[in-house]
This record gives sequence, C-alpha cells and structure tokens, in this order.
Amino acid sequence: MKNSLELIFHTIRQVFAGKQLIDNSNKYRIMCLITAFIHLVFCVSMGAIGANILCYYNIFIVYFYCFLGIVLTNRKKFRVIMVLFFIEVEFHSSMASLMLGWDWGFMLYTVALIPAAFYLANSLTNRNKHVAYSIWLSAFVMVSYIVVSVVQSRVPPIYGYLDNSAACISIRYFNIFIAFSLLLVFSALFALETNYMEQLLEKENLKLGIEASYDPLTRLLNRRSMTRYMSDEIEIANDTTAKFCLVMLDIDDFKTINDSYGHDIGDKVLVALAELIKAEVRESDYSCRWGGEEFLLFIHGDKQETYFVADRIRRKLEETTLKNKYDGTFRVTATFGIAEYKSYMPLRTIIDEADEKLYYGKNHGKNQVVV
Repeated sequence: MKNSLELIFHTIRQVFAGKQLIDNSNKYRIMCLITAFIHLVFCVSMGAIGANILCYYNIFIVYFYCFLGIVLTNRKKFRVIMVLFFIEVEFHSSMASLMLGWDWGFMLYTVALIPAAFYLANSLTNRNKHVAYSIWLSAFVMVSYIVVSVVQSRVPPIYGYLDNSAACISIRYFNIFIAFSLLLVFSALFALETNYMEQLLEKENLKLGIEASYDPLTRLLNRRSMTRYMSDEIEIANDTTAKFCLVMLDIDDFKTINDSYGHDIGDKVLVALAELIKAEVRESDYSCRWGGEEFLLFIHGDKQETYFVADRIRRKLEETTLKNKYDGTFRVTATFGIAEYKSYMPLRTIIDEADEKLYYGKNHGKNQVVV
C-alpha cells in the first residue's frame, strides 16, 4: 500500500514537472470513477429531496461509469468511453435542468465539456481526427445548451416546487464547484501535456542538431559544421590579432588496410585516430572528419604550437597497436600538413595550403608533420 501511494505521488510530481504524461488507461479510469462518485452524490441528494426519477437514473449511471472505468478501459476503448461520457453528461445535465429547473446549475457541466472535448480527443490514437472530434463534440454541447434553455423557459419543471429550497442552493453551489474544478483540471492537464511535448520536441531538435553536426562513425564534427565554425572564426580573427592554424591529416596507405583486413577494421582505425585527436585537441579547438580517411583540425595558436599538437597525435598513432581480423596486430601512421591563417585569407585558400603541405609530406616519406 505504501509503495503504491509513493508511486502515485511520484507520478503526480513527474506530471506537474512536465516530465511524464498520464497513461491513457489511468486517465480514463480515474475520470470514470470520479464521475461515478459524483453521480453517487447526486443519487443520495435526489433521493433525499424526493426526486425519484433522477435518483434511480443516478443509481444506474454509477454502475455505468464503473463499467466504463474498469471493463472498457482495460480494453482500451478510449474513443467509445469519451463519446459515451459526453452523451451521458449532456443528457444528465439536460434532464436534471428540465426536471428541477435552471437554477440548480446542472447545465454548467456542459460548459466544462468544451475544454474536455479538446483535451480528451487529443489523446485519441488517430491524432489526425482529434480536431474534428473536438469540434463535433463542442457543437453538440452548444446545440444541447440552447435547446434545453429554450424548452426550460416554456415548460415548467416537474420538481419546480423545490426551487429556492436549501437543497436547491446546496446542489447549485456543489455543481458550480465541480464544473469549475473540471474546467481547471482539464485546462491544467492540457497545459502540462503541452509543456511535456514542447520539452520533448526541444530534446529531439537538440538530438537532431547534434546528429546533423557530427560524423556518425568518429563523432567528430562533419565537413558542413566544421566549415561553419571556421567561417565564424575567420570573422573573429579579421577583427582581432588572434592566430590559428589548420591541420590537414591523412592516414597513410589506408586503402591497403581496407584491402587487407576489410572495411570493418578500417573503421576501427578511423575511430582510434578520432579518439587520439579528441584527447589531444583542446575544447576551444575544432576537429573534423573531412572525408574518407582525411581529417581537419582547427587549432588556436601559431605554427609552433600547432606543430606540437600535430606531432603528439602522429607519435601516439604510430605507437598504437591495432588488432586485425586474423587475431594479429598492426600499426598505422598518418601524415600532417599545417597552414597558418593570415589576415583576410579566404577559407578555401588556407585549406588548400594545408592540403598542399599534406601531400608534400605524402610524397616525401609519409608519417611526418609538414609546416
């Protein structure tokens, strides 16, 4: 019992914090059982004042809502429950108003049905139809309200002699309280679920943004996002005295590795190099898989500082032992080309310069850093 209560309170806190939605089964079950309790109150009240027709009706409706809340909820017939709920509330409000009179406040429930229509229809499985359901149910409520208002003004209520009695006043205030409570609850739940969906959408957008900016294999920046960052840094560098360098590096004889051991091993080589780069490059710098086995680094600082970073990566890669698919081991090397940015140099120019240094190193022994 204690664990169940703790779970309920935890769920309530999560819902109000916008971190969780109320499960449809629990939502409709609670709604039906609370409505059954309200009708039980009406049953006792109507019996006490001698409105026997309404008393017997409410006895039947208590069982009706228990059936909806237990049997149909377990079968997940939420649309059926919603439609029956609207028909019953509208019918009961109309019948009670015609039999007792307008002053008893039963038609106030129809006002609370309109936000309920939009909230409950929004939880339907087929969300494409939830607006149409809401509009039709709201129209049904408004037409019923007008019809009952016209009829009630022309036909005297059966239990009209109870007007202005203590029972009339008590039940009117009870109905006012329940109707406005329903308005508050449905509006609050709608707002909370909207908040939850907004937070969920923000998380998904953030996730998509990250996925769109990073290479899926190495988890380094991809070419597009790297180009954007470099363009921003160039604008900053043109307005200040800041220095930076680009490092273009390429794994030596990578095609031979793929041909000898397969692309899976080749991917592991790329991941291993990416991990080395992440470990050696500062958070303020950028690293990117430029394409294939080629990587591009953006390093804040002059050529000397950049050379030390690049050479550390080169040496650590050379010392790294990797396993091939035959349970043997092998090692790989990489060649680096460094270009230092000069004021108002186009981005394409500095990339080409780093690329030229890289291929100079490739043609002059590989496994080296060329400045």
